[in-house]
Amino acid sequence: MEIKRIEHKARRDGKPIVTYKIRYKETERDPATGRPTGRTRSRSETYPTYETAKERRREIENQRAATGNVVGREARLEPFGTFAGMWLDAHKGLVKARTHAEYRRLYECYVAPEFAARAIGSVTPADARRFRAELVERGLARGTIKHAWDTFRRILDLAVLDGAIPANPAASVPLPRRGAVGDDEPFVPHPLTAEQVAAVAGHVAQAYPLYGLVVLFLAYSGLRAAEFAGLEVGDVDLDRGTVRVQRTKRKMRGGWEVGTPKSRNSRRVVPLDDWLVEDLRAHLTDHPRRDDPSAPLFPARYGRNAAGVSRSAAAYNWSSPLDPGTFYANYFKPALTTVGLPASEPGVSGVRLHDLRHTFAVLSLSAGEHYMQVSKYLGHESYVTTLNVYGDYIAEAEGGKATPLARPTTVQPSPEEPSTPATNVIDLASRRRSTG
Repeated sequence: MEIKRIEHKARRDGKPIVTYKIRYKETERDPATGRPTGRTRSRSETYPTYETAKERRREIENQRAATGNVVGREARLEPFGTFAGMWLDAHKGLVKARTHAEYRRLYECYVAPEFAARAIGSVTPADARRFRAELVERGLARGTIKHAWDTFRRILDLAVLDGAIPANPAASVPLPRRGAVGDDEPFVPHPLTAEQVAAVAGHVAQAYPLYGLVVLFLAYSGLRAAEFAGLEVGDVDLDRGTVRVQRTKRKMRGGWEVGTPKSRNSRRVVPLDDWLVEDLRAHLTDHPRRDDPSAPLFPARYGRNAAGVSRSAAAYNWSSPLDPGTFYANYFKPALTTVGLPASEPGVSGVRLHDLRHTFAVLSLSAGEHYMQVSKYLGHESYVTTLNVYGDYIAEAEGGKATPLARPTTVQPSPEEPSTPATNVIDLASRRRSTG
């Protein structure tokens, strides 16, 4: 690849202006898929000095040696934000709306301030290392660091696929090992005992009996918060004593977002204990919309300033599901404090609403329920998750080993039979004599 010197008619300081041109062939790519089409096209780039042209020629040769492709200057100059927009658009309809919104939030909050206006071809491994260090230094949770970093890396992957850059500069920059980030404490659930569940539920029930039932239901069904919010009257089968998990609901600005459970296994039928079925039966007897299968199973309460609602009465909004976040803040958390249990606070490990799900798992395993069955009730993708999270909570006295194994002993031969050493060699000659 030669560098051609070109003299122009225009002059500067009485001398002709000189530029340096490089010509090369570039592999064409399909605009839709980013894959090579098998065709090439001639490209040229012009530089004001021989040194800059020589540097670009070296870059082209390195790209061709490493990937077999040459990246044009125009694509390299596109802003990082352009590829971020294309990456976000490519995920529309492929992931849940809430997941897509989280992708956008991660990009806008952590990646865009640093890289949105940068040319995609100007991002280097040094920039990636600096970005990683800044995420760690901000004291973010490890999960947040990982998701922000993945967003950054995957946008660069798209730029590679589209031929804008020859390689991903973040590919050689790993995240810090576990333990190198400040909040890398191991995950520790806080399951409650049956007595503690009864104490919390009893305290809530003093003022709001229905919400006392909510505590019992969550602790003895193992549903996730969004699954609980998504329950409707038609999901409960009192005759079979089961509840069907088939949707989720999350409180959003202006209403509720209806979605699907976390995974395929999360769509499940959970059996309920007889006493809990009877409590639900009594609740549905008083439910004003019990004949409407789409009515929320557990209603929210009207706010204090709701028009036409008496403040002195515990007025329920039977058209709106109970928001788990509101339930935790206004009912569950105060009850925890009253009965002497630590509530979860920012930066403080304590009991969360999700720990009622852990309570169900631990109580079931401790009562002798098989871990694979408990995994099915919880809707885990794999029973390995159940073992990893709850294995240490299986009490030996209740759900541990039920049948002890005897100490191994040797068998003593009878006096009339000589002792013969154990062997796995079969005497074929004696077998033929005995069968002949």
